This record gives sequence, structure tokens and C-alpha cells, in this order.
Amino acid sequence: MNEQTIRKNNMKIFPIYKMFAWDLLFHYAIIFLFFTQVKGFSASQVFIGDSFYAFFRVVFQIFCINITDLIGKQKSLLLGNLLVTISLVLYILANNLSILIIANFIQAVGYNFKGLSEPTILSDSIPKSSFSSSIYSKINGKGNSLYYIFDSISSAVTGFLYVLNPYIPMILCLICSLIATIISLNFENPPVEKVNTQKSNVFFGYYKDLFTVFKNIGKSNRLKSLLIFSFFFGAILSTFPTLRSDILVYIDVPEQYFGLILAVMQIVSSLTAKKQYLFHNKLKNRTLSWFSLSTVIAFIITGLLVTCNISFTVSLVSTLITILLVGFVKGPYYTLIERYLNSFSNHTVNTKIFAIKSLLENLGRVLLSFFASFLLNFTTISYSFVIIGCIFFIIFIFLLNYMKTKVGLKPEEYPKEDLIFSSEK
Repeated sequence: MNEQTIRKNNMKIFPIYKMFAWDLLFHYAIIFLFFTQVKGFSASQVFIGDSFYAFFRVVFQIFCINITDLIGKQKSLLLGNLLVTISLVLYILANNLSILIIANFIQAVGYNFKGLSEPTILSDSIPKSSFSSSIYSKINGKGNSLYYIFDSISSAVTGFLYVLNPYIPMILCLICSLIATIISLNFENPPVEKVNTQKSNVFFGYYKDLFTVFKNIGKSNRLKSLLIFSFFFGAILSTFPTLRSDILVYIDVPEQYFGLILAVMQIVSSLTAKKQYLFHNKLKNRTLSWFSLSTVIAFIITGLLVTCNISFTVSLVSTLITILLVGFVKGPYYTLIERYLNSFSNHTVNTKIFAIKSLLENLGRVLLSFFASFLLNFTTISYSFVIIGCIFFIIFIFLLNYMKTKVGLKPEEYPKEDLIFSSEK
């Protein structure tokens, strides 16, 4: 293929690929139930398993960056999808915590490769121009929207399939992962890709270059602010599926409705993901503030209402509002945070910038998952919602105040340290 054909091919198939591959389908509505009811794990053990997943993502992040730079983004994408597929097989077979942790290890490495390759293979396929950021958001947003639509449809039937046979949703999840693996074979390394085949001193040279990039990122208040925000807000969003399932079990929602609730949430995410540019244009530099504060306030209110146990209806309505709000927020958030991180960067460093983002988000997930597991050993999920919400509310108040003068400025208002990666290398 010539350069133009490769670019067009990658941009064309990316939304379809992301529909199957962005995250696990037929999964999140019932995985908590599958582990606790079918496999016999406690809620605390599920959080421990989740924290190990995030821990492995942090520990092996640098290793995965190295391998991605060595073998290219297309092969890394394929490898990541293969590892995720293997982990799902182990989920189905798991009968003790050790196997669950091994499965989470394999899946963590797989999603490290996917997290590095997916955004950058698209970014590098888009010709550089003043419209590159908008084109990226449009294509990526379309993929997110397709995923949310498919996930909402699959989630609507997942709960009923689980009641019929709890293994059916897990097998369908495995099939979707296989489809994503097949689609990933059709990508080509972007034209800017230079796969290093030199064996001597490659690791030393790589880590020297990586350290230089990390050092330069540390000089940019803009990038530091965005990455710190990702650390905290990413931890909340990544831990929320387990928190959501636990509180639905706590208020006695029947299992077959878990999927329907998630389906509605994903429909909301699909609609807002597709309109992410409206949030950016309307809220401007207040976008991240609105996303984070509304979410943690909803946590606090829901936790208090469920704890007060006024009635089942009040607890259910409050919980559903929080679930829908998280869906409303996460739709545009993932696209916009990638857009913000992609701004003023070039193809030589965007892999490393996304790697740091992924590393920090998973470090946050480790800490929050362990903290949630600790809380559940002493108190209920409703009190945990209140405690987590209050802690993060205080954190975001201080963080957002710090970010006011560092994020959302016009290009000419940024110091040169914030524009260090803006030119092609």
C-alpha cells in the first residue's frame, strides 16, 4: 500500500474496530455476579483482583512501551487483542483467586498494548494539519459512539442471558474479542512508523530517550495538570463498574435487570460521545470541572440516600441517576482527554504521553480498588460511596483550582515548555 492508502484504510476501519475492541462486551453487567455467584468470590476479593489488574498494568507499562516501539503499533495492537482473548478463557475457567489474578495479569498486559497502540495508530494515520485534532476527535468519537450503541444492545440482553445460563454472556464476550483480534490484522503501521530492528544497545538507547521525554513532560504544567487529573478521574471511572454492581446487589435489584440498566447507561454514553465537540465548545476550560465535580457529588448524595434507607424507590432512583450521570460524563470524557493530550504533540512522543496517562490511571485504580476493598471489610457499599465521594470532592476542588491557569488557554498564552512537543521530529 502507498502512504495515502494506508492512512485511509486505518481511518476507515478504526471506528468498526473500536466498536468491538474498546472494552469488553457482554461483560460488565454481569461479571461481578459471575465472580460472586458462580465462582464463589467475595466482593472484597473481586476488588482485590481488580486492584491486581491495575497493578500489573502499572508494573508492565514501560515494558510494553519498549515492545511497541520495537515491533510497531499494528503488531502490538494484534498482540494486545490476543492476550485479552486468552484472559477471557481463564475467566471462564477460574475457580480460585490465583487463576483470577493470572487472568488479570494477562489481560493487563494486553490492554497496555491496546492502550498504547489504539490512539496513536489513529493519530499517526491522520495527515498533520490545523484540522488534525478535529479529525481525530471525529473518527475516535464515532468509534466510541458505535461501541456504546453495540454495548447498550448487548447489555440489554446480558442479564437475561445470565439468568438463563451464566456462561453464555462470557462466551459471547470471548467471541467479540476474537472478532476484534481479526479486525486488528487489517491495520497497517502508519507511514511515520519506523520499526527499530537494531539489536545492540536498543534498550539503553530507548530508556535514555524515554527519560528525556518524561523529563520534558515534567516541565509542562499543562501536561502535568491533565495527567494528574487523569490519575484521579480515571481511577473513579475504571472502578465504577464494580462499585455499581455492588450497590445494585446491596439494594436488591434483580440480576436480570443489571444488563438493562447498563444498556441505558451505554446509550447515554453513546449519545454524549458523539456530541463531544459540543461539550468542548460550550463548556470550554470548565469541561473537566463539570465532569469531575458532578460525578463525586452524585456519589455522596446516592451513598447518603441508600444509607438512610428511606425506601427502595428512593434508593433505586438515586442509584440510577448516578449511573446515568457517569454514563453521560464518560462518553465525551475519554475522547476529549485524548484530544487534549494529543494537542501540541507529535508522533515521536504521543505513545509515551498516552503511556504515562495509562500508567497513572491504573496506579489510581490500584489505590482506589485496594481502598474500596478495605472499606468493604468494615462497612457497607453505601458508606463507601459517601467516603469515596467526599475524599475526591476535596481533591478535585484543589486540583481544578491549580489547573485554572494551566489548561484551556490559547496557544499563544502557553509558555514554551508547554509547546515543546508541538513540532514534528
